[in-house]
Amino acid sequence: MDEPSDEYRQLFKALSQKTSNADSDPTSVFRESIEFVREIESMSQLDPLERSYLTFSASSIAINAASDLQDQDLLTIGLDLAERALELADADTAFQKQCQYNVANAIVERASLSLPRGPGAREDWEPQLILSRRSQAALLRRARRLLYLIAISDRSDPHTKSAAAFNPANELDHSGRWSEAFDFYLRSLEADPTNGNAAGNLASMLQHRLGRGVGQLGHLGAVYDKYVRMAKQLSSGTIEFASADVADRWASLQETGSLGHTDHGMHLDDPYREWVAQHRLALSPAVEGLGTEADQWDTAVVDRLFTTDPSPDVPEILRQLNVLKADFIVARELAYSSISEIADVFIEQLPSDSGHYVDTLDMSLFGTKYSRLLLAHRAALDVLDKTAVVANEHFGVDDKPSAVTFRSFWHEKSGDLRTSLVKSDGYAFPVHALDELASDISKDGMYAEAQSLRNAGTHRIVHATLGTASGATQRSTSSMDLLDLIESSVQALQLTRAAYLYLVDLVDEWNREEDHPGLHGRLDTATYSPPSFRNDEATPSADDGPV
Repeated sequence: MDEPSDEYRQLFKALSQKTSNADSDPTSVFRESIEFVREIESMSQLDPLERSYLTFSASSIAINAASDLQDQDLLTIGLDLAERALELADADTAFQKQCQYNVANAIVERASLSLPRGPGAREDWEPQLILSRRSQAALLRRARRLLYLIAISDRSDPHTKSAAAFNPANELDHSGRWSEAFDFYLRSLEADPTNGNAAGNLASMLQHRLGRGVGQLGHLGAVYDKYVRMAKQLSSGTIEFASADVADRWASLQETGSLGHTDHGMHLDDPYREWVAQHRLALSPAVEGLGTEADQWDTAVVDRLFTTDPSPDVPEILRQLNVLKADFIVARELAYSSISEIADVFIEQLPSDSGHYVDTLDMSLFGTKYSRLLLAHRAALDVLDKTAVVANEHFGVDDKPSAVTFRSFWHEKSGDLRTSLVKSDGYAFPVHALDELASDISKDGMYAEAQSLRNAGTHRIVHATLGTASGATQRSTSSMDLLDLIESSVQALQLTRAAYLYLVDLVDEWNREEDHPGLHGRLDTATYSPPSFRNDEATPSADDGPV
């Protein structure tokens, strides 16, 4: 903004004075912030940008006061003020991102008022939490998309970027989407390494996983301890982003003293492993690193199944999950090989690429390494639909397999969660997580571009470019900025990994030992070994026909 006018200076000073007692009297502060907005709207001498700045400041004060008062109607008024400021802001500026953050924050604060409070049995509070999330699904989806776009924008200042990554992390955690929440908490810390509140919430989320007894508990304990220490060290950052009370909460956390590894598999000088761990793309219950030093480190499996069937046949879901895992690994390897080749030779054609390509003189990029990147993206998202197919059969939903899609499978036509997937109250989190993830791939979700690129790349022509990109469109040909294409391919892998892990969680919810007191047989899953042949049998060769 240019040199502010005298009117702006006087109004800003008045706003500061009116809101100086925000902590002691939020009701008066809220009322005065509304009156202040009416006052500035009547002043014709203010230019639009000054009016926007003042409206933004008033909306921030109103939202914070309404949040302190836990009043949904007042938060709705605060949201309206934030929307007004956003309308006045110049497009694609750091200030616009701050206004967008205020809008999203007001939505999140309003939705949070209906969250269950206080301790209680999971079967009591989980249905209330899920009902709260689902009753405000469209608004929360809008907030998550706004926050995601702010978090990835180069226009956002570090503080806003960190806050914008932190808020969806909390919302994802509330919905049982722990894998994505972990990623967003890390984004928040990356944007502002002083954000102790992100470290504290990471520790809190891991504490919940430890309490469930799920995953590699020694590893989870060690990573939990790491973020407990970080949160305590960054207490001043927690006070800046949240409050002194929150900083005290993190200070009260106790370490487990776990001797587990925080970064298993990361000391073998293997660039591929490092890349997988950096982007958290291992199909493993480990939250950091790979979870093991072994060569077979994609270890996420259904490790217990109870059945009344006395037959020794292996349940079909184990075969199906093996296929999903292998398909995912192939997609991941395709992405890595392409990205590493681009890093090595940038836009030079690979010697192994036998294609002769015509120069289109518009900075478009052609070659096998770019097509492999698009194939990796499509292959990863193909696994999503197969995830729904697996659940459809295993839980006896009995939809026609050819009609099953990831985006529509997890809920009834009424919008309620599929009853055949929910064992009972207190067991619905993984289904809700999968359904909400599916909604975020819709056209107005935070991952909308991933699905748009899949559709464009599957049915039409998409190529990379260093020039002006159209993005994924419904036209015959679309062009993708090279860096955006790389990021989108990694994101597709992260979404698919999350869906696979949530499916494993869903199966686990149906197979808790305490729910099967000796009445069912337990099937412990074993490590796969390739079929062996007797000495008098010939091992199939590439020249043999089908075996």
